[in-house]
Amino acid sequence: MTLAEKQALFAEFFTIPLSLNINLVAFSAGENMPDESQFIEEMPFPFKLATQVNSLEADSLRSIRHLGKQADELVSFLNLQSKKIDLIMSYILMQEDDAGNRYKSVEFGAGGLTVESEQTWTIEQAFRLKIFIPEESSAVYCYAEIIDISETESGYQYKFVYSRIREEDREILVRTALHQQSKQLRQLAQQKAQNKTE
Repeated sequence: MTLAEKQALFAEFFTIPLSLNINLVAFSAGENMPDESQFIEEMPFPFKLATQVNSLEADSLRSIRHLGKQADELVSFLNLQSKKIDLIMSYILMQEDDAGNRYKSVEFGAGGLTVESEQTWTIEQAFRLKIFIPEESSAVYCYAEIIDISETESGYQYKFVYSRIREEDREILVRTALHQQSKQLRQLAQQKAQNKTE
């Protein structure tokens, strides 16, 4: 994939201002990016588990919605069970967050994210990336490459595109971006309403 194609892939999805903990580990000099099967093989188990739990949760709630009023109590019960599982998953995923490789996203989307750092990296440099999403009780493991660099007062701003990611993980990122965007829009509407009453 050319740099222009990577930039187009990034632009396919909207981005929002969002600070998330991420881990970035650069590929070694001369190391080839693993193929799809090697990528799945090296993915830490908690990331695979988190995706499966998220998928099962969505499917189970969808399957009982058609039951109507009788389903209300069952849905409440399943939501409580889901919250318990989310707490456990959040704890398990927190163990994967390596403070030595931790950065914060500035902007986030399902196509890529932006990070500020004092590190000196290069265009198309590849990284192993972990994205931690506590509000969704989830995390995503993927590969990412730098597609744009700009200077800031304190260092550099790097734009990363996800260059190898499972489709089910991209769906989690799409949902996260949509949830966060609607949350930000609600907050904005509340602020405007508050300003009018003052």
